[in-house]
Amino acid sequence: MIVALLALFVALGGPAEAARLINGAKIKKGTVGSKQLADGGVKARDLAPGAIDRLTATPADSIGPLQLRTDAVTTDTLAPSSVLTGNVADGTLTAADLGSDAVGRDEIAGNAVGQAQIRPNGVAASEIADGSIDGREIVDGGLSVRDVARQVGTLSWPVGALDEDECEAKWVRPGGSDLAGRFVLISPVSAWPQNLVYTVNGTNSSSEFKVQACNRRTRPATPAPTVAEATYTFNYAVIGP
Repeated sequence: MIVALLALFVALGGPAEAARLINGAKIKKGTVGSKQLADGGVKARDLAPGAIDRLTATPADSIGPLQLRTDAVTTDTLAPSSVLTGNVADGTLTAADLGSDAVGRDEIAGNAVGQAQIRPNGVAASEIADGSIDGREIVDGGLSVRDVARQVGTLSWPVGALDEDECEAKWVRPGGSDLAGRFVLISPVSAWPQNLVYTVNGTNSSSEFKVQACNRRTRPATPAPTVAEATYTFNYAVIGP
């Protein structure tokens, strides 16, 4: 009789009365598990603050190569600027890991590629596209002397009248470059007499080089005529490490 009355009381009171009679304080710890919860019975509002963030966060170092299938990560799945040089270990990327045209000028920082990053014979004329370096135009897939020289300039060379086998020298101080161990090239801009030979030589100074003009006969049996006094213009280039 008492049990029947209690059942009738709960039935008449419904869930509200049951909620009043049974609360968290009266539930023994560990007695309610996932089997006792209806699907979808726990809502976001029922969770403590920060619980959702902790449940949805990926622990550090939890995803490695073994957790990723081949080609699982592509450029489309990476957020902008998510892969930086500090996140890529040295030597982990090879040419096989990069797609065609994957690395362009916009992906290379200034001065990021130097001689140490280029293998011997790694850059040929075919790898040098038409464009510009330091504002100078490069055409036909090649480099000019101006693109590789440490210093370029123009010199004016007044040469006096020279008889056969007579020579005249001039010392040039370009300034700005240490000439020790470096090559110096010169080339005439203005017309140069056929029998006049020019050479360039180093000196015991690292700040100057010497140019020399000599009047030589062009044919064994024909004496060289006297060369009249004239001023010639030459381009020069200093090349070397």
